[in-house]
Amino acid sequence: MTKHNKFTDLLPFLIAITFLVIYLVQAVQFMKTIEPVMDEGTYLLKGKWYWEGTYQPFEEHGPITNKPPLAFYTLGLSQILFEPGLLSGRYFAVFLSVLLLIGQWLTVRRLAGNWWASFSIALYAISPAWIIYYSRAMTQVVTSLCIVWSLYFFLGRGRTQLQLTLGAVLAAMTVMVRQNMLPLFILTLLYILWENGWRKSMVPAISSLLLFIRMNALYWPVIYQFIWQPVFPSFFNKFIAGILHFDLLTGDIGKPFLIRKYHLAYETQVFFDGVRYFFLPFITSIFSLVVLFPRKVFSETEHRKSVYLAINFILLTILHYAYALYENNVLYSFPAYFAFYLPIGVTLIPLIYKDFLKMSSKTRNWLVSIITIATTTGIGLSLYRDISSFFMNWNLPSLSQRTLSGPYELWDVLLNRFGISIHLQEFIIPTIVGFLAGLLLWVITIAMRSLFHKKLGNFSFGSVLMLVVLTLGCLLSPTLILAAKGSIATYPGTDIPARYSEAADQMKSIIPENALVYWDGYTPILFLYLPEIRTFPAQLNMEFYYRIGGDTAIIEKQGFWDEELATRWITEADLLVFSEETYQKRFAVLDASIQSNFRELPGSINPDPYQEGNTAIILERITAK
Repeated sequence: MTKHNKFTDLLPFLIAITFLVIYLVQAVQFMKTIEPVMDEGTYLLKGKWYWEGTYQPFEEHGPITNKPPLAFYTLGLSQILFEPGLLSGRYFAVFLSVLLLIGQWLTVRRLAGNWWASFSIALYAISPAWIIYYSRAMTQVVTSLCIVWSLYFFLGRGRTQLQLTLGAVLAAMTVMVRQNMLPLFILTLLYILWENGWRKSMVPAISSLLLFIRMNALYWPVIYQFIWQPVFPSFFNKFIAGILHFDLLTGDIGKPFLIRKYHLAYETQVFFDGVRYFFLPFITSIFSLVVLFPRKVFSETEHRKSVYLAINFILLTILHYAYALYENNVLYSFPAYFAFYLPIGVTLIPLIYKDFLKMSSKTRNWLVSIITIATTTGIGLSLYRDISSFFMNWNLPSLSQRTLSGPYELWDVLLNRFGISIHLQEFIIPTIVGFLAGLLLWVITIAMRSLFHKKLGNFSFGSVLMLVVLTLGCLLSPTLILAAKGSIATYPGTDIPARYSEAADQMKSIIPENALVYWDGYTPILFLYLPEIRTFPAQLNMEFYYRIGGDTAIIEKQGFWDEELATRWITEADLLVFSEETYQKRFAVLDASIQSNFRELPGSINPDPYQEGNTAIILERITAK
């Protein structure tokens, strides 16, 4: 073998390593600047408590275990192995994301070769939104890690029974990190059976099901009550409870305090936020269904893995979006949900591209065209905050003055001549721009087929259009149009974990060890740095678990809290920590006899130090309890 051939063989490996380093450098930078959220604190703190034995999962009057225990144990491990705090949690997440990328590379390499494997790593490195989601101490990185290594072991033909078993077991573990991954586990077992037949599939199926049953049995029946009962319809819950002889959770827990109502425009915009950030895997999955169904699904066995991946990605997207609409207080969390199963879509891209080029059906050509227009139109709506002002301030051509820049701006004309409000224009104009961008892709496709007729003449309009869309998707991933940023804010130039450490040092100077603290209005992240301080566990999930009305005894038992519990805890606490808003809602309205038991401490401490001016009001008890 010549030196040239050796270098050519090594080149995709070198490219993959280069993009892995680029990914890692960006992840370490984002890790310090990403806005923290409540969930990071709850995963890390609850996980730490579970490892230390301070509480156990599903313990009554302990912190609510609203996800399967493995979610907390995996992320909480960072707090046990290293110095507790947000920094170690995020470093651990970045480490897991590197293992994810290695699994992604190995999976795609086995299925499609070295060059496609390097391409898959490059997609992660050029998409800041993806890096942001995988650099937080959240379950997205854990589930994706399990999924990608599961795919590595079971996906495709010719896998050994041991490999299939490892893949199925990892799929089961994915569910025990996030219950919303249950459809993936079910589809994985069906795929293994479809691809390998009954005889070869029995051991993997039974092994993974036994593991799933065993991990649930450790916490039975409370794990069903808290994890599975909210997932399944009532008739199914009653059926299971009747067969296995346990009680379901019942009682009046009132209504959520955080109930938000969003118009259809906002619900649609949020959906296309997710499409923007994860454009390539999403559009590839949609196009795959168009190309493969129905004939190729059942007549060509080599497409089974592509069908499995496409259906999984689309089904999980539909279910997560339906959940975001139903639990509307988490609507704007929807874009982050794609990160739970991102490796599925990335793995699909190299497996399906050849089929894109072979598509000839007129019906499918029209479907691809319509999907392209609909997607670009939705992306235009998604970008309304970013591009509205640019287009609204365009000066329209003046026919009377024969100039391209007339005296009237677009928003002015639409408002005064057509009566379209400014608020409505902010949505309509970007949507129209997105629609026109889709038409422009049609024009580009027609031009390409005309200019390169000899090379592209054998390809249908739809095939060339898909090629154009995917190519632009790659080129635009690092830009604001697609994945330049996610739905999580960043604070460039700020070391957020360091600020938390400084705030904790300030807090330690005024809060004595073993003090019982009422904590209201801030994320629980600071408690990672304050191990000697006690709190009321239900408050860790903040007002997301605060209820209005209902039976207080039931509310407390199920891990929620309400006004009565808040008042009781205030009377029991040694210190009270409020934001300005929660001070006015909870403390300022209390009876003067309760207020007189506390005095405000001097000083300026911000328990969420990335937010300027969010100084806490800290009250110290001055009378004996």
